[in-house]
Order: sequence, then structure tokens, then C-alpha cells
Amino acid sequence: MSSPVSHGVVSARAARATRGALAPLGRALAAIGVTPNAITAFGVLLTLVGSALLAQERPLVALAFLAAGSLADTLDGVVARASSGGTKLGAFLDSTADRVADAVLFAAAAYVGSSRGDAVLFWGSLGALSASFLVSYTRAKAESLGIGATVGPAPREARLVILLLGIVGWALLGTLAAFTTAIVAVAILATITLVQRTALVARSLAKKTSGET
Repeated sequence: MSSPVSHGVVSARAARATRGALAPLGRALAAIGVTPNAITAFGVLLTLVGSALLAQERPLVALAFLAAGSLADTLDGVVARASSGGTKLGAFLDSTADRVADAVLFAAAAYVGSSRGDAVLFWGSLGALSASFLVSYTRAKAESLGIGATVGPAPREARLVILLLGIVGWALLGTLAAFTTAIVAVAILATITLVQRTALVARSLAKKTSGET
């Protein structure tokens, strides 16, 4: 059973527009032999550097690296489609790379919260990390059961947009308030998404069970 794909707080039109804007670059990269896996690896590297800069409380330069890493995360799929589709290995690496990127980004935020003595930022970062991982896990587990669970306000692309906006606020205002708010928003929205996906799977399995009896 499938469910409508949700981009959460990011509109479907914005998501399509981003992929459309990257399509010419994706085709050009595919034409010269750049592989989706290479872009995935490069995107993780950019996120690692950006997270390290974030931990050093350099939000403006961190934003540049993290935004580029986020675009690479979309671009690898664009290149895969331009190369006659992706591979199972590519899908595995992409999913694994997303978890690595999430981990280092939230770890950097937690480090800033710890070094500043900001309990809200520290615990919010840990909560956002835990909820984000569980959101991804529930989708993967649901798909292994033949159920599409993509509902909810905070899929990964939405979480990244919120975090990047928080970093923009930090860079422009010079205070952590906007970033802390973004982290807490991600934690709350990811938790809501987790509950919605769990409920969807429970309903779907209940319907399957009742249909078999």
C-alpha cells in the first residue's frame, strides 16, 4: 500500500522547481561521467566541513558548505535519473550518507549548546537527532512491509530547510535564538511525523489483517 508523498513544510512545487533547476547540471555531469555515488560522497564531505564550522560557531561560512551539501543530496538523484536510473548500491549509499550527515549536523548543534551552557539547544539537538533517525527508520521499515509511509510535516528535506533557515538567522542576527528555535521546531515536527507514520503503518497492517480473515 502506498501513501501520497509528502514534502512536509516544503511545498511540492518548490521541490519540483529545485529538481528542475538542477536538471541541466545533472545531465551535464552525467554526460562527462560523474557518477551519482561520487556526488553523494562529495555532499557528505561538504556537510562534514560545514558541521565542523558550525561547531566552531562560524554560521555564515558553515551555511555555505551545508547549503552546498544539501544541493548535492538532491543533485545525486538528478544525475542518477539522467544516467538511466540509479542502482540499489546507490540508493543504499545515499540513505547511509543522509544518516551520517544528520548525525554530524545535530552533533555540532549539541556541541554548541553544551559549550554555551544552553540546555534548550543541547537537549533539543539530541531530541531532533533521535526523532529524525526514527522518522527515517519508520519509512524504511514500512517499505519493507510493503507500505509507503512518507506522510508528515518533516521529511528530511523539510528538516534541512528549517535548519538552514535557523543558521541564516544566526548568521544575520548574531545570536543563537533563531538557530535554537529551528532545532526545537525540527524536534517537534519530526516527532509529529514519527507519530503520523507509525499510525499509518498500524492502520495499514490492521486493514491487511482484517482482509485476510
